[in-house]
Amino acid sequence: MRYVFSILGILIGMFFVIKSEWMLKAFGYSEWAEIKFGIWGGSRTAYKLGGLLIIIISLMWLTGWLQEILLFIFSPMKNLG
Repeated sequence: MRYVFSILGILIGMFFVIKSEWMLKAFGYSEWAEIKFGIWGGSRTAYKLGGLLIIIISLMWLTGWLQEILLFIFSPMKNLG
């Protein structure tokens, strides 16, 4: 099941990166993105970075790195209580 969801996440991320203009027309401009990334394309850049983040997280989940990182971060907390 992990493989199916990872591939689906990669495809969704690719859609965000490739079709950022369509995303901009469908969902509109982000005021925050226009302020922060205004010089580099604003909302288009935010959609592309979001898609890239989805792809990276999906690949990490596919390879098992995401679980290892989360266990490394949160496993010390299980000894607290």
